[in-house]
Amino acid sequence: MGLRIASMYLLEYSKRVYNMDFSNTISLGRQFAAFTKKEYRKFQSSRNIKTYDEEKSFESPFAEEIFKDVFGKEIKSVDAYDYEGADIIHDFNKPVDESMKNKYTCIIDGGTTEHVFNYPQAIKNCIDMLCVGGHFISMVPTNNFNGHGLYQFSPELFYSLFVEKNGMQIEDIFIVKFSATCKTWRIKNNPEEFGERLQFNINVPTEIFVVAKKISEPEGEIKAHQIDYEKDWYKEGENNKKSSKDSLTGKIPRKLLFTVGQFLYHPLNKNKYIEKINLYKLLKK
Repeated sequence: MGLRIASMYLLEYSKRVYNMDFSNTISLGRQFAAFTKKEYRKFQSSRNIKTYDEEKSFESPFAEEIFKDVFGKEIKSVDAYDYEGADIIHDFNKPVDESMKNKYTCIIDGGTTEHVFNYPQAIKNCIDMLCVGGHFISMVPTNNFNGHGLYQFSPELFYSLFVEKNGMQIEDIFIVKFSATCKTWRIKNNPEEFGERLQFNINVPTEIFVVAKKISEPEGEIKAHQIDYEKDWYKEGENNKKSSKDSLTGKIPRKLLFTVGQFLYHPLNKNKYIEKINLYKLLKK
């Protein structure tokens, strides 16, 4: 669990654009400061900050002091175990206490929920803990992190989960390359607006950064259904078209289909759904 420099850029961007309130923030697990002093200086320059206490910020390997330095607010933490000194000990496989509900203005999941077996309960806890108007920020693996945690996450999950009936709405979703360059893409629209699944390949380890807002209390039990099935995109006529298409592609050798998809179709098609952004320039505007 750690805040990388891309995390700091996107937290700062989200605070500016979505008027995020960090006055009562909690992170799932204690977050490490997973960046160098040089990266931190460049980040601060993007905010036009000339003076700050760098040495104090890096006294601890954890990111609480840096968070306070940047956003002027303290950040608490909750964890299933006490070995890293979290402020609250609670196993997110189980429901949270009533005392923790409707309490926090911001919840940061900097790489924790992929390690929680009962993900539906974990996300319900987060929604319960947020006060209306509060934000949930998730920074978790989406591609090429096999073996890292129990799960890797698709954008479809969040677009299906953070909907009005669950008391939530998506503000932004980013895909971030897990490297020193922090190459970043923003998803342009959700599957419902596109009218099709957002399927694209980025053949490097990547994380998905999700910014969602609690707009009301959930209408009932929190549920998620994949949008294309829920919206009944696959009607009888469309099924016939799909069957016809499948019969044609079935005559093409599978190796050729894979090669075309892997090296030609997917790289070109992803630009339909995502746009590349420069985090440094994004803040300098």
